[in-house]
Amino acid sequence: MDTKHVRAADRALRPVLRATPFRHGNDRAMVQILTEKQQTELGTIATEVCFQRRVSVYRSDSPAHSVFIVKEGMVKAFLDLSSGRQRVLAFLFPGDVFGLAEDGHYVNSTQAVTPTTCFKIPIGALTDVFLRDSELELQFLVKMTNELREAQRQQIILTRLGARARIAMFLRILERRLGNDSSRIELAMSRTDIARYLGLSSEAVSRAFGRLHREGIVGFPSLHVAQILDRHQFERLALGA
Repeated sequence: MDTKHVRAADRALRPVLRATPFRHGNDRAMVQILTEKQQTELGTIATEVCFQRRVSVYRSDSPAHSVFIVKEGMVKAFLDLSSGRQRVLAFLFPGDVFGLAEDGHYVNSTQAVTPTTCFKIPIGALTDVFLRDSELELQFLVKMTNELREAQRQQIILTRLGARARIAMFLRILERRLGNDSSRIELAMSRTDIARYLGLSSEAVSRAFGRLHREGIVGFPSLHVAQILDRHQFERLALGA
């Protein structure tokens, strides 16, 4: 089977949301924003769902009955364009929430990039919890604000003329989202999905990766790993300096 469900009654579920709090001192740091009580409260209405790689979580325009929080793995959100091409809107990591809807239907499609486990929460049950716990509702607002900032960063990327600058900013965002201080960045997504996210061709992404490697700025020891070699030049490029 492509999916597996674990009921909340089977074992204690502890959903996590990661975001930059409104009053956090470092706007680059993402932290777990739920209290233990809030995690427990969400866990009582959640089901754990597992998806194999490339399995759809839901399709755009399908009825929206649940929201999801990534526990492990990675999910991509995308739109299928009328041209037959695909536009990747976001990559979702542990602690990210997705599945918010418009007029009772999902507004985009989502698919597991890697073997992925999510917490599945019925929208009706989540609404009831919000009515009882305004602090938990606030934390979801904090998370949604964080997602809005990420969407704005993507738009900044798409206004960049140079493929190298787009790749550098993308890697910098991944480094921040993954909370990695070692300069080693895992690239679980394909080059094609990176291209679809950055508004580039796959060939342009490959050429930009190759140039970054030749310049000694970023190394690629394997297909799914990037290693920052020259932090100063990398930061300058990522910030458009």
